[in-house]
Amino acid sequence: MQCSVQTVGSSQLKKTLDATANGLKGKLIVCACLCTLIPSVNSLAVAPAELGSFQVAQVSTLSAWRPYANPDRLISVGMNKGQVLSIAGKPDHEESYYQGGRGGLTRISDWYYIRSGFDAQTTILKFAQESLVNITSTSTR
Repeated sequence: MQCSVQTVGSSQLKKTLDATANGLKGKLIVCACLCTLIPSVNSLAVAPAELGSFQVAQVSTLSAWRPYANPDRLISVGMNKGQVLSIAGKPDHEESYYQGGRGGLTRISDWYYIRSGFDAQTTILKFAQESLVNITSTSTR
């Protein structure tokens, strides 16, 4: 068995040690960065106790609704726009769009009635053509 021993000068030894140290320094920097990032990633998670601070919207689909401006009267599915307008008054916001398929287009209108204050609530009346087809009320208590 033959062994070869190589004699290395001090300048060559210094270059070898510097190269090894630089390689380790880069690995140590990467490790330090990862150790710093791991706790910050965990802080992004939401603990169950923190969920209580969010408000959850409660959505109800109704067949009838008492308007905020006239609570003695009742709006019900099947009424036309004129009847609703005379009872509930002008909506706070209105959006219209068209839906359809092969049989043609149907005009859809969404009327928004908004109540603010302690019992904040938004009610959306959905009309297909001129007839009330859906009532949705959203409360954020």
